[in-house]
Amino acid sequence: MLVGGLGLVRAARRSVLSRFGWHVVVDTSEVTAAAEAAALHRAGVALVDVRVAGGSFHAVRRIVEHAPTVPVLVVAPELDQDVLVAALRAGAMGFVPETIGAGGLARAVEVAFRGEAVIPRAAVVTLIEQVRGELRERASVDGLPVELTRREADVLSRRREGMTPKEIAHELGLSDVTVRRHLSSVANKARQTRPLTLALESTS
Repeated sequence: MLVGGLGLVRAARRSVLSRFGWHVVVDTSEVTAAAEAAALHRAGVALVDVRVAGGSFHAVRRIVEHAPTVPVLVVAPELDQDVLVAALRAGAMGFVPETIGAGGLARAVEVAFRGEAVIPRAAVVTLIEQVRGELRERASVDGLPVELTRREADVLSRRREGMTPKEIAHELGLSDVTVRRHLSSVANKARQTRPLTLALESTS
């Protein structure tokens, strides 16, 4: 079943899946209809577009609640590590970047149909870090000691080398938005550390 995204995009996916022998039993842009249809038609796999109205994570949760045996894959224009992790936490069986092409999409559906997880190879390290509680690294920001996640440290080091957010995103396989989110997180941690440092200095 296909859930969310532009009608033309769903039509293209339907065509691809048909070419590889899959039959689309449900094609809808509405989350509520998708959740009910998933249970009614006992869909083999549900493909949820990350741009579905109401949010893809909400859609995943609704489908999993109504049809817990239906594996759900979130489809996005590119690999976004944060979106992937959030999708899995919502109950998705995997994540599919559109960059893998038609054959890749069909293989992802086949893998999910067999009950196996669909995780892009480039995202495995991120998932390991999540399981380990996100490995932390000590860094200095404006002379202040700050504890960063491994990904934040990766982004910060490249930013210090003069790379633009777009260049960092390309090198690390992230979206521009994700890179800027990491940079914002680093800045927030530095701001939170500064008042504490000033307080300690004032009492010394």
